[in-house]
Amino acid sequence: MNFRHEAARTPINPYRAPVIEFIDDLPNGCIGARAIGNLTLDDYSTSIEPLVDSIIEQHAQLRLILHLGDAFDGFGEGAWGHLTDEIRHVRFHRGAVVTNDGHISGAVNVLKWTLHGHVRTFHNDEYQNAVHWIAT
Repeated sequence: MNFRHEAARTPINPYRAPVIEFIDDLPNGCIGARAIGNLTLDDYSTSIEPLVDSIIEQHAQLRLILHLGDAFDGFGEGAWGHLTDEIRHVRFHRGAVVTNDGHISGAVNVLKWTLHGHVRTFHNDEYQNAVHWIAT
C-alpha cells in the first residue's frame, strides 16, 4: 500500500523552507520523514500528523521511520512535547528513529515503553538496517 503525502507537503509559512522532507524510496507500506533544520510544532502538525492520521483512518499498519540526521538542528519550542504526547496515542506496527543524538535516542528508548507497538532507535550509519526492520 502506498501512502500519498502531497497535502502534507504544504508548509504553513511560505517564506520558510520546509523542514520535513519525505522519504520516497521506502518499501511498499512504509512511510518516512527526514527532518532538516529545527523541527517546530507547526512542521509536525502540518506534515507528519496528517500523514499518520490518514494511515490510521485506513486501518493500515503504521510503519514509520523518522531520520534525524546531520542536517537536523533540534526541536523547536513545544515540538518534542507535542510529538511525544501525540505518538503515545498511535498504534505502531514498527517505528524507527534514526539519529546519532544520544539524548534523543535515550529519550525514545525510555518513551517506547509507553507506546503501542515496536519502536527502535538506530544510528545514522544504520539507516538501511532501520528501513529493513520497519519493512518486516
